[in-house]
Amino acid sequence: MLKKSIDDKMEFVTEIYVDGEEDAVVAVTSTREIDCVDDAMYEFKKLDMDACWISRIETWSIPQHYTANELA
Repeated sequence: MLKKSIDDKMEFVTEIYVDGEEDAVVAVTSTREIDCVDDAMYEFKKLDMDACWISRIETWSIPQHYTANELA
């Protein structure tokens, strides 16, 4: 049995989209929402694009992934 319930662990995904692109130019995950958004903005800055090109930023939560050892 898991030490912690699967239901109580969440992971966050943040994607950044720019004008003219259907796919996200940045996608990151983290266990904390604020870190996920910060990391996504950091990665976006590495692309050397101006922020005015951002059309939307999406963040959502999903159940955290577990390794086979954690589930055993």
